[in-house]
Amino acid sequence: MNHPPTAVAAIVLIGAYLVGSVPVAWLLGRWRHLELRDVGSGNPGTSNLFRNAGTGIAALSGPLQFAQGVIPVLIARAVGGDQAFIEIVAVCAVVGNGWPIWLGFNGQRGIAVATGAAAAIDPALLVILLICFTVGALSHAIAVGVLAGFSLLPIAAAWIGGRGLALTCCALLLAIVLRRLEGLTADLRKADSRQQRRILVRRALLDERPGKVLVGTREEPGPAEHGGV
Repeated sequence: MNHPPTAVAAIVLIGAYLVGSVPVAWLLGRWRHLELRDVGSGNPGTSNLFRNAGTGIAALSGPLQFAQGVIPVLIARAVGGDQAFIEIVAVCAVVGNGWPIWLGFNGQRGIAVATGAAAAIDPALLVILLICFTVGALSHAIAVGVLAGFSLLPIAAAWIGGRGLALTCCALLLAIVLRRLEGLTADLRKADSRQQRRILVRRALLDERPGKVLVGTREEPGPAEHGGV
């Protein structure tokens, strides 16, 4: 298999992180004079943008973030990277979205970027995700549908592309789960032992934090909580 020169490979890997780390939804919110970290869930992502700024601008954010996952993979393929390199680049883009340098390494959920990266690796992976997303949306449990889709992905990937692709999809799933568990330690400290298990399950399955509003101003200021820009 072809391998890009070391310098090129390093540039592509760093570039994938930086492309994924661009806080698209947050920038669109600022364009509307809205600081997403100060409203709703406090997450600088498309869902929070949708709930607090409306469908129109959120409809722009989703495809742009999808492209943040697609573009690095296409570049990795264009420079002659083998499958393993392409998959590492995909993971770098998702890591950038979840832990962007621009927002104090506390970013978005990574779902749209991970979906774009998976689609660019193999369109069959996108089909699996879209089916699960659709079932989740129709059953009014989109967070469960998202988790189910990315949980099924490693199994499908093992059949489609072998162990390497399955491990890549496991990395995508891990990144998404870790982002859902952001702030979990603080939430558990406020709960008794009986409540802690319920909080953990609801965070992982529903991406739901106890006592957090989804629309309107938050009690605590987002930028201070998240370390600023």
